[in-house]
Amino acid sequence: MTSILFVCMANICRSPALAATLRHLAAQKGVADRLKIDSCGIGWFHVGQHPDPRTFEAAKKKGIFIDHRSQQFREAFLDEFDLILTVDSMIAEQIKLRVKKPSQASKVRLVTDFSTKFRGQPMLDPYYMNGPGFDDMMEMVIDCCEGILKEHGI
Repeated sequence: MTSILFVCMANICRSPALAATLRHLAAQKGVADRLKIDSCGIGWFHVGQHPDPRTFEAAKKKGIFIDHRSQQFREAFLDEFDLILTVDSMIAEQIKLRVKKPSQASKVRLVTDFSTKFRGQPMLDPYYMNGPGFDDMMEMVIDCCEGILKEHGI
């Protein structure tokens, strides 16, 4: 079983959308049992809250349901997960500050490393955007999640 943790700032927009989308796509392929998927944020300010309603609505348009409550990143996740996928390099650097051994550092990657269209780009936070920011986020999310499944032969 491959375990994947998605990390963003507050765990109410990008990372819960990524986790829900990867679960959805894996279920469609009949391989959900091969993955352990979760998400968190490096910040504490929304812990226990549901995702932003705009995230929920953008995902719903794609047929994806998000059922999640925000949680903060814990150092134990560095050992618990095989991959720790961050939405941008700033979040990756915050995670790497908590690393205690090289094997943990190698787990931390940008989620867009798996993208065919957005490789290496940050996944911008739609929280303060107007207009189609959340729909644009979902396009990136889907592309990244499809790439994750493809790279892992799932």
